[in-house]
Amino acid sequence: MVLILIQVLFGVNFPASKVIVGKMDPILWSNLRFFIAGLAMLFFTILMRRPHPRVDKNFLFPVAILSILGMALGQGLFLIGLRFTTAINSAILITCIPVLTLVIVVLRRQEDLSFNKLIGFTMSFLGVVLMRDVSSFKIGNATLWGDLLVFSAATCFAMYLSFGKKFFMKYDNMWSTTWMFFISALAMSIFNVNKFGQLSDVVYGPVFLYCASFSIFGATLLTYFLNNWALKRAPSGNVAIFIYLQPVVAGIIGYVFLKEVITMRVIICSLLILTGLLFSISKK
Repeated sequence: MVLILIQVLFGVNFPASKVIVGKMDPILWSNLRFFIAGLAMLFFTILMRRPHPRVDKNFLFPVAILSILGMALGQGLFLIGLRFTTAINSAILITCIPVLTLVIVVLRRQEDLSFNKLIGFTMSFLGVVLMRDVSSFKIGNATLWGDLLVFSAATCFAMYLSFGKKFFMKYDNMWSTTWMFFISALAMSIFNVNKFGQLSDVVYGPVFLYCASFSIFGATLLTYFLNNWALKRAPSGNVAIFIYLQPVVAGIIGYVFLKEVITMRVIICSLLILTGLLFSISKK
């Protein structure tokens, strides 16, 4: 249920983020939301009197690496890549995250590549890809740089899911997530030094504030906390494959709130995704 909730929150965040980045630089926004999420996480962590991990190289080095992989690079490379490639290219390339995660965890011998997992990942991947207009997917000189950046972002997040499991099994989740938010915000601020002045030019209307609040507290603070919590308790491959639920959630949200039409193609692809997910997490 936690993994499903994560994807629901991420799915709702897509339309919310559209509103935000329409008025603010996307890299600057990521920087800001990580910093505010860090402050909120710090408040709750202190309030709950969570014991702080011992601050030494065994904690600081891996938490810094995970922060860069899962947040700063994972978000930064994706947002920069979007500027140099098409929407369909980025949507399909980012679906490589579960596949890349599976490859990494198998190569690192964290998990075995069972028949069910192979079939499940393949079915879900095909479901997500076929849900898109793949005829518009093109790799060429015009989009190559952007495609490489988006694929690199997917690789960084896959490495975060694989290498993060051991770390989150050892250290307190709330303090670890707090540190990750602040380190990521600090790393991204290097590229935003000349952009902070733009914050005074943004028109903070009610809709913008609602979307920003959800994106910070729902789709950043809560999702990363729950994702790290799940990594501690579930195989990295299982955490990754639930990412394929995002287009299903987005389709439902579009139908309910935006009156978008759900075609037979979307229904069949959604069933393919769900069936693959069930195959992947089944033990036999």
